[in-house]
Amino acid sequence: MKHYCILFRYFSIIFIFSNLLYANSINIAQTNQSILQNSEIYIDKANLKFLEIKEHADFLKNDTEHINLGFVKDEVVWVKFVLENTTDEKISKILVVYNPLLEEVVLYCDNKKETRGMLHVSKLQHNIQPFFEIHLDAKSKKIYYLQVKNETTALRFGLFLKDKELFLHEDHMQQTLIMIFIGIIIALFLYNLLLYLYTKDKSYLFYGLYLGALVFQQITYLGISPLFFSADFIYIDNLIVLLKVNTMYIMAALFARSFLNTANYPSIDKFYKYIIIIAIIEIPIFGTQLFYYPEVGILTGLLFVIFNIYAGVRIYLDGYKQARFFIAGWSVLVVGFILMILDGLGLISVMQDFPNLIMYSTALEALVLSLAFTDRYILLSKEKDRMDAALVHELEQRQVLIQREIDIQTKDLYNALESKKVLLKELHHRIKNNLQLILSIIRIQANNCKQEKIKEKFEELDGRIRAISRTHELLYIKDNLEYIDMNEYINELCEDMEVGFGNSRNFTIDIKIADIHIPLREASYIGLIVNELVTNSIKHNKHKDKNIIKISLVKNANIYLLNIGDNGQGFDEASLDKNTLGLTLVKTLVELQLEGTLGIANGSGLDYKIEFTL
Repeated sequence: MKHYCILFRYFSIIFIFSNLLYANSINIAQTNQSILQNSEIYIDKANLKFLEIKEHADFLKNDTEHINLGFVKDEVVWVKFVLENTTDEKISKILVVYNPLLEEVVLYCDNKKETRGMLHVSKLQHNIQPFFEIHLDAKSKKIYYLQVKNETTALRFGLFLKDKELFLHEDHMQQTLIMIFIGIIIALFLYNLLLYLYTKDKSYLFYGLYLGALVFQQITYLGISPLFFSADFIYIDNLIVLLKVNTMYIMAALFARSFLNTANYPSIDKFYKYIIIIAIIEIPIFGTQLFYYPEVGILTGLLFVIFNIYAGVRIYLDGYKQARFFIAGWSVLVVGFILMILDGLGLISVMQDFPNLIMYSTALEALVLSLAFTDRYILLSKEKDRMDAALVHELEQRQVLIQREIDIQTKDLYNALESKKVLLKELHHRIKNNLQLILSIIRIQANNCKQEKIKEKFEELDGRIRAISRTHELLYIKDNLEYIDMNEYINELCEDMEVGFGNSRNFTIDIKIADIHIPLREASYIGLIVNELVTNSIKHNKHKDKNIIKISLVKNANIYLLNIGDNGQGFDEASLDKNTLGLTLVKTLVELQLEGTLGIANGSGLDYKIEFTL
C-alpha cells in the first residue's frame, strides 16, 4: 500500500508539472493569431547557447503583439511558446516573423533548428517576410524556441501563426503595392533628371538624387532586396545602412537649399551646410562594424526633418511664396519619418502595424513636391510677367525721356548745323570774293603790261585762280557744303574758259561727266588740272578745221579715271620742255596731292589719262 501511495504522488507531480509546462499552449488550429501574446521571452546579453538557454534561462510572460528593443546589437531575444493540436488530424501552418530586416532568426524544436533572415538567404526569396513551416501531429504539443538577432537595424518584430495560402496572398499584394510605389518613384527620379538636363536647375537634380537614394533605402527597408539580389549583395547592403540613410538626408538638404534659395538666408543656409557636413562625417565614424552606432545618424535625420519644416515656414513667411508646397510636401513626409525614427530608437512600436507608412507618405510627398515645382514655375512665370511689364513701362518712360532729350539735342544740333552752314557759306563767299579781288588786281596788271609773254603768264594765273574760286562759289550757292558736283563744276569752268578766249580760238569742248561728287580739296585739284590741260590744248592745238577737246570723268568702285584729250597734231617730244610750270603743276597735283598716276598718249592728238583713288 505504501508503494502505491508513492507511485500516485509521483504521477501527480508529473501531471501538475506537465499542466504547468503547457499552461500557455497555443491552439494551432486557429489562424492569424499572435504568438508573442501567448509566449515567454528572455533577453540574452551574454550570447548563450541554446542548451544554456533551455536549461537556465528565466523566461518572463509577455503580453504584447510586438517587441521593439531599438538598436541593441549585443542583445538577443529568445521567445518560448507551446503549440498544441487538439484535433484528430495533422495540421500545417506557417510561423511568420514580421520584420524583413532581421539578420538572423532561428527556430528550435525537438533538437532541430531552422535559420532565416537577411544574412541567411541562400537563394532569391519569393516572399518579403521570413517564415517557418510548422507541422503538428494530431493530439500533440510541442515547445518551440525562437532566437532573434539583429545588429544593424532596430531589433523589433511581430510573430504570427498564419495559413500559408493566406500569407502568400497577402505577401504578394504587399509586393505589388511596393513595386507600384517604387515604379512611381523611379519615374519621378527620371523625370526630374530630364528636367535638370533641360533647365539646368539644380533643384531638379538634387530632388532626383534624393528620390534615387530613397528608392535604394526603401528596397531594403521594405524587404524587396532578397527578391531580386543575391546573398552577396544583401550582405554588403546590410553593412551600409548608415551610408544609405545619410545619403538620403544629404540629397534632401541639397535640394532644400536649392529650392528654397537659402543663399538669401545665411543662417538657414549655414545650418543646412552643418547638417550635410555632419552626415558625411558620421558615415565613416559611426557606420562601420567596429564602431556601429546608427542611432547617431537617425538623430541627425530627426533634427534635419524638423529643421526642414522650420526653414520652409520661415522662408515662406519672409515672402518666398514658392515654399508653400515645399512645406506641405515635407509635412506629409515628416510624420512618417518621425514615427520611423522613434520606432527605430525603440521608443514606440507603430511601424509593425503600418509597414507601408513611409511608402505612402513618400509617394504623397513626391506628388506634392511635383506640384511644388509646377507652382514654382507658375509663380516664376507670374513674376517674370510682372517684371516684364514693369520693364516695358520703365522702357516706355525712358523712351519718352530719351526722345525728349533727343528732340532737344536735335534742335540744338540743327541750330548749330544751320549756324555752321551759314558760317561756311559766308566763309566760302568771302574766299570767293577775295579771289575775285586778286583776279581783279591780276587783270589790271595784265592790262597795263606791254610784254605779251608776261601778259600771257598773268592770263594763266587768272585761269588757275578762277578755277579755285569757282569751287568756293559752288559751295556757298549750294546746300551741300562738303562735296562738289563735278559735272556742274567742270562745265562752269569750261564755260569760263570759252568766254575768256572768245572768238580768238576755234574750239569745242565735249564734256561727259558721270554723277560724281568729290570733296572740296580734291575737287580744287581736279579743277586746276582741267584748267591747265584745256588751256594748253586751246593755245597750242593748230587744227586746220576745229579743235575738239574731250573731257570725261568716270568712277569704278573707289577708282576715278579723268581723261582729257584733243584732236590736234600732238607734239614733238624732242623739243618738249617738260619743266614748264603748267605740266609741272599738273604732275604735282596728280602724283603728290591726288596720289594718282598720269599717262600721256601722243599720237593723233594728245590724250591725258589720270587715275586716282579716294
